[in-house]
Amino acid sequence: MTDQEIKTAYERDGYVVLKDIIDNRDLDPMRNFIKAKVDGYCRKLYSEGKISSLYENESFERRYAVICEALDILPRNWSFGMFGREFYDLYNLPGVLDVVRLLLGPEVSNIGIPALRTKLPGSVITSFSWHQDSQYLDQSTIGKKEKHTGGLHMVTVWVPLVEATVENGCCWVIPGSHRWGLLDGARDADANIRMEEDVEARGTPVAIPLKPGGALFMSNLTVHSSKLNTTRKSRWSIDFRYLPTPDRADLTVEQREAAEFVWNKNRRGEAVPLVVLTDGHKPTWEEWEAEVSAQKARR
Repeated sequence: MTDQEIKTAYERDGYVVLKDIIDNRDLDPMRNFIKAKVDGYCRKLYSEGKISSLYENESFERRYAVICEALDILPRNWSFGMFGREFYDLYNLPGVLDVVRLLLGPEVSNIGIPALRTKLPGSVITSFSWHQDSQYLDQSTIGKKEKHTGGLHMVTVWVPLVEATVENGCCWVIPGSHRWGLLDGARDADANIRMEEDVEARGTPVAIPLKPGGALFMSNLTVHSSKLNTTRKSRWSIDFRYLPTPDRADLTVEQREAAEFVWNKNRRGEAVPLVVLTDGHKPTWEEWEAEVSAQKARR
């Protein structure tokens, strides 16, 4: 696709799918990060007598699923860390940033923390119902409705680490739903957003099966979901978000306040947003690592 075709598709549909935009070898550091964390977790459980095998002969897609089956658990979130040089390099992948520049402009930051998706077999809690990313960004408290970022354009990049299929729970989107504005919904008891209207009555869902090397770029207002993984393997993926840098981008007052809301919300935790596109200074990995370490020390 040409640059204009990418922009036209994104502006029309609220998303664009680009195949082979990432060299699959550039995803190996993320897979190796996951493998190391799963191996460490497995060895700890084995030493504590909680599992009877190290499952070393299981594949990348199967080992964590087997461990969770042995423990009879289906975790909602990945809880083994999401920071390291691998993530810095991921946020700065040249092919990804070329598209982000087209969509967001020259002054852009990554919010500093991704969502690493395990998508275990049969996991209902990771079968995310229809939602907009702004709803998750804006709302932290179960049952409390908040709207902060409806007027701010952000871009989510969703990247599969194994092939994403309809059977293992690929993403679904509703084309054009980004023009509906920020819809009503709130976090339920399981921390997942529940929408208050039947969005399928307003638009037709489209499945986005995708192989490693491809990426789904979508607006923070695009309505999307993922369904149950009906296979025996984990569907590994990672998604990460970009926004205009609050003090550098050309924003309205309302947009700047929304960008600062996202920026400050992440800094209240252990995340530090990372400038990835700029005409000014761009942090090196060492500078970002030092800032994140200082942020953790202050907590």
